[in-house]
Amino acid sequence: MTSTTMDNRVPIEKTSEVIVKNEKGEEVKVIKRYQEYQITVKRNRKVDERKKWEKFGECKNKTGLENTAYGDEQFLILARGAEVKEEEKDVVRCRICKKNHFTTKCPYKDALELTTQPQKSEKEEKPASNKYIAPNLRGGYTGSAPSGSDVPSIMVSNLSQNATEKDLHELFGQFGPVSRVSIPKSIEGLSKGFAYVTYNHLDSAEKALKQLNGHRYDYLVLSLEFAKKKSLN
Repeated sequence: MTSTTMDNRVPIEKTSEVIVKNEKGEEVKVIKRYQEYQITVKRNRKVDERKKWEKFGECKNKTGLENTAYGDEQFLILARGAEVKEEEKDVVRCRICKKNHFTTKCPYKDALELTTQPQKSEKEEKPASNKYIAPNLRGGYTGSAPSGSDVPSIMVSNLSQNATEKDLHELFGQFGPVSRVSIPKSIEGLSKGFAYVTYNHLDSAEKALKQLNGHRYDYLVLSLEFAKKKSLN
């Protein structure tokens, strides 16, 4: 690498005299004063040695800049650590719900594990008995099942304010077709902490209530029961 430095010594004052003719043809003496600085140039010994190499090939008879060409300029952009972390964060995608978080932290992970586990029949869970058990009392969940004429609707309590209707559709849709999801909101537009999920079929509602009652969702534990039918006065 070649570098040029200038000494801090006092410059040398010099003058030069030149005799020229003006427009009238008269000889005029022109005196120029200038300063001379001593410059120290440091050169790379290896570079000087390469310049003395004998040329060959297409450049054998060429001299000067004829055999010199500039390469493509390469620009290096260094990103800050925070920007790199932000890009990595955006790249993360959950394998279960396809959102921007790790799969291990997915709020639907437990529900997926429950649905993928083989369901045991009632004969395997309990010994055979002649005693009749109502469908709404099987499985240990609370709430009374609606009659055949009623719409199978579930009330979901202790719900996170961050949950949306789309999130509940994805969560409860694993157990059957959902016809409607409603999240009551306050005047400020915030969730009141509960929601109503309506299924097309009663067996889908019973399965969802059995699997998701007490399910952890967004750091809260969901509480499910069949919605009570409003009485008409």
